[in-house]
Amino acid sequence: MNKRKDFAQKLLDICSHVKSVAISGHNNPDYDSICSSLAMQEILRQNGIKSDVLLEKELDEYFYDFIREFNYKTEVLTPDVLIGVDISEKNRMPKEVVKIADNVSNSFVIDHHKYEDKDLWAKFNQIWVGESSACEVIFRTFEPYFKLNNKLAKIFYIGIYSDTGGFIYSNTKFTTFEILAKLVKYDIKADEIVRDCFAKTKPNAFEINKRAINSVQFFDDGQIALSVLRYSDYQETKVPYSGSRYIVSYLQSVEGVKVVINVFEPEPKVYHISLRTMVDGVDVSEIAAHFKGGGHMRASGLTLQGDLEKSINAVIKQTEKILGITK
Repeated sequence: MNKRKDFAQKLLDICSHVKSVAISGHNNPDYDSICSSLAMQEILRQNGIKSDVLLEKELDEYFYDFIREFNYKTEVLTPDVLIGVDISEKNRMPKEVVKIADNVSNSFVIDHHKYEDKDLWAKFNQIWVGESSACEVIFRTFEPYFKLNNKLAKIFYIGIYSDTGGFIYSNTKFTTFEILAKLVKYDIKADEIVRDCFAKTKPNAFEINKRAINSVQFFDDGQIALSVLRYSDYQETKVPYSGSRYIVSYLQSVEGVKVVINVFEPEPKVYHISLRTMVDGVDVSEIAAHFKGGGHMRASGLTLQGDLEKSINAVIKQTEKILGITK
């Protein structure tokens, strides 16, 4: 029996013999984190296992309606099993989920991010570094144990589309397209998903994105692009953090830019920093890891607190180091 089936059967067997199972992704969840949680929940349901998906807070109107229609829990639970998806390290977990991880009897992780062995928290781990998404890892691991339907196919498609940047990142491989070919057979209306989930912009979100563009600065002869959204921008436009995150994609299209740094301050003196690159040989996850963040070679993130200027300067300095820029 191969390791993939070993992991899947172990998870299903343990979960089928306990009273409660909880599933959680990382804090400030993106679509892959949310969709891999929902996909895992549906796979468990198909195998006669009830589970709860945990989120830090309810999803707001800036998330796709199809995703918001699912049931989540935000209160603290005491499950017998915790399944972490898209999250192998505790430093990116919601605080309340860390408490669960520290006390649960059985725990599983399904992920695709780089990790340090010392930071692994789960008893059982299925981590395929470099895969397109946690959704792809789940699909390939559990494929013998679920039946695709329209709902599950849409969930997988959204997660994979999001974490591949619309299939343009280098983590998009032939196995990814093999899965996509299976998904589109279920009348998921991929064009509608992309339009409604990723291409639509609400008027006030357009305003905050305009502010982000107006804040842009370039460093090191245009190799580094920086945008900053302050807490005041969120307050004045009444846009939550989730409504501003897609500004990260735009600056990658500027010729000569190697690394994009987008700084978001959704609460005072707390900075969520997104890193993006389209350049071969540049791994922004190395920048994020320096600050105890994480992510992929092409897309990563971290959180800093305190003084804004010092935080920005520290990230730029580390980015210059990765790019081999000396001063």
